[in-house]
Amino acid sequence: MDFDLTAKFLLGAFSALGTMALVFFNLSQTRKIKAELLEKFEDAVSRANKHSVTELFRLIHGLRMNYADIIELVKHDNCSKIIFSLKKTPGLVSYRGGKFRYSKIASNRIFRFVDKFFMRLSIFTFSAFTLFSFGVLIFGKGTTAVVGFVFLILSSMMLAFQLRQRNYDQMVSDLVEPEHNNLIQQTENVSAD
Repeated sequence: MDFDLTAKFLLGAFSALGTMALVFFNLSQTRKIKAELLEKFEDAVSRANKHSVTELFRLIHGLRMNYADIIELVKHDNCSKIIFSLKKTPGLVSYRGGKFRYSKIASNRIFRFVDKFFMRLSIFTFSAFTLFSFGVLIFGKGTTAVVGFVFLILSSMMLAFQLRQRNYDQMVSDLVEPEHNNLIQQTENVSAD
């Protein structure tokens, strides 16, 4: 009986290790293929082969764009951040005519005000809930402490997610309106002096 249990355990462990090895192998192959596609992309850009550039860009990043926009985007200093933003929030931002901008709905001041309001409200709510859960964990006993611990983990994860989203929104705002944000920073620096 013990031999069957040990054999099943070893078989399960070998199966799990094999699966992990296969996943890591597939990830390394994916990176290798992406590196090869990037080399082909750079070659197509240097040869000005429009079809190859647009198709390779679509294969690498999953975005469909015009040739002229791709060329302008590749020349941009923050091209990797812009591509990340286009992939993460395709309906809110766009890159056309060599400019990274908000889409029609996201450029609406009311939409952005409501979005920022709810973002700040959720950060405040999850911060308060995290502190409350921490208090329940510290001062609770038995089941109450366990519930406080579980809610502490959940609320801190949601808080971390909201803070990460706020940083992402700020990055997009800095990319869309760099001159506006630079003007604000210059004004803050002058007032600090």
